[in-house]
Amino acid sequence: MIIDCGPAHDIRTLNLELPQANRIGVMVSGGIDSTLLYYLLQYLKKTEKTDHFIRPFTVPRKEGSIYFAKPIVNYIHELLDLPPSYTTLVGNNTLEEPKQVESGVIKAIAFAKIEVIYIGAIYIRPEHLIGLERPVTIETDVVKFPMLHLEKSHVIDLYYKLGIENILQYTHSCIKNQQVHCGTCHGCIERIWGFNELNISSN
Repeated sequence: MIIDCGPAHDIRTLNLELPQANRIGVMVSGGIDSTLLYYLLQYLKKTEKTDHFIRPFTVPRKEGSIYFAKPIVNYIHELLDLPPSYTTLVGNNTLEEPKQVESGVIKAIAFAKIEVIYIGAIYIRPEHLIGLERPVTIETDVVKFPMLHLEKSHVIDLYYKLGIENILQYTHSCIKNQQVHCGTCHGCIERIWGFNELNISSN
């Protein structure tokens, strides 16, 4: 899949294809980025009629990822008319934030014999980090970051270009474990910025 995305002043290209490895893991948090990546990989599997095994994994973080990831996975499977699935909890949420995902990746590979694991990390502008450290993202033959060159506006635009913008209402960007976004944390600010860049209401 090769598709251009983003606001008119900053068009970038997503190039995503299924790996030769058969057993694929995807870290799904319930956020905009990981939700899109999980959808795309499942979509490619279905449209290309491959026998890839794709399994979602979730780190039980304090913002409530375990509550938001599950319904999103279910919704995507209903949307693509796929058999029901579930997200497996992995990782140590008592570690520092960057280490939580790393511990989840290690556990996922060992637990389910995953050959390649995908993480929906994107480029975060310095002003959106708000005191946070930029996550270390080192791609290997096993760990893939296919959206690292995209920003939030590009990811949101892909939902609309693919006609799946309805999924956005189920995604969770806030660092607080609550249904309504607070609108002031770094996740909310980046989300609002992404919609504004596209001149679309974030609702």
